[in-house]
Amino acid sequence: MLSKKRQRRFLTEKEQHWLQELAVFDESRDEKSLHRLRLEVKKIRALVELAKVRSGKRAAVHFSGLKKMFREAGVIRDAGSQVRFLEERHLLSKEHRERQTRSIQMAAESFAAHIHDYRKKGKKASKRLKTEMHTMHARRVLRWYGREIIRTGLLLSSTGEELHEARKKIKTMLYVQKVLPAAMTKRIRLNTGYLDQLQEAIGQWHDAVVAIGDWAEDNPEGKRAVERECLDKKQAVRTLAAEFQRKIHVT
Repeated sequence: MLSKKRQRRFLTEKEQHWLQELAVFDESRDEKSLHRLRLEVKKIRALVELAKVRSGKRAAVHFSGLKKMFREAGVIRDAGSQVRFLEERHLLSKEHRERQTRSIQMAAESFAAHIHDYRKKGKKASKRLKTEMHTMHARRVLRWYGREIIRTGLLLSSTGEELHEARKKIKTMLYVQKVLPAAMTKRIRLNTGYLDQLQEAIGQWHDAVVAIGDWAEDNPEGKRAVERECLDKKQAVRTLAAEFQRKIHVT
């Protein structure tokens, strides 16, 4: 059984963490703090996905108070990731780097200007979400995992953004597992090592696709190299995904 108390304690802990990272960013403009903030919000979102089994749309509506902060932090984080991706491959011109740096700085200042609002709405969202947490029996949680596994398997057989959606579902299942009591985790038997390897492979492929998609440099040779890298990373995903049904559970 997943108790209401356990879920509320989890939400309180994650709220404290993202509030702390928000304060760090306000003082330092450290992009890494936004990555950590988004990670904590993703864990809250994962529990919301499970809570929707009982509350329907209400939990999702309450979570919307965290969405704008999460989305805007993602814009800054993704822009920084693209710069690092291209710099590591020596494909970023000085002009492009300077242009991207200015753009990131402007986005960071815009985000900082709304921190008071993000904090206020986020705390209100967390408070309301706690009211939607209810005790869940093991069979209900097991059925939820069964549905998510089927949906993830279907997404993994597709292409493009659907692979990215599969990654989101994998990470959601992994995050939810961290909330569960040990006895329930044993019954689900998720192969966390395999799933983490799979979601990481999808993430690396998706980062490459996004980086090349927004890259406008006149460098045909460099573009071809990254396109080959995208294909190689996608093949790595396909190889891992082909084992999904066999490896999803620990034997």
